[in-house]
Amino acid sequence: MVENKMREVAKLLGVEMGVPFKVKGYKEKFVIKDYGMKKVCAKLSSNGTLINILCGREEIEQPILDNVEKRYLEGVLKPFKDRVEFIEKCEQCMSGKEYIIIAISSNIRYSNHEYVILPFFDKGTMYKGMELNEKYTPEELGLFQDEKRK
Repeated sequence: MVENKMREVAKLLGVEMGVPFKVKGYKEKFVIKDYGMKKVCAKLSSNGTLINILCGREEIEQPILDNVEKRYLEGVLKPFKDRVEFIEKCEQCMSGKEYIIIAISSNIRYSNHEYVILPFFDKGTMYKGMELNEKYTPEELGLFQDEKRK
């Protein structure tokens, strides 16, 4: 009997079985199943794209945040997730430290935003997928996606 190797393929590519991911140059998301790879919203397989990925002709877009970073930020932001304007990774001058700043829309009369600054961390050790001084929305970081699927 022939053994199905799609779990090993998913692991090789750094994705999870059944969890949607993006391929550079495509708007649609893909998913790997036991029978191959397909676009999330399509019935037909996309095994040609899978072959191109395996041959190095196409590339999977890696998520900006890893699962630990995502869970942490979701926990911090949960009480005011609908008011988050942006999340930004910043650098403290000449210290070799970085930090995350979160802008939350404010109801205060003379201020548009309130800010949350998370603890400092050594440069290049956390939030490696985030560009320095770039503002991200929660959607761009893939936050709270599990809640939207329910």
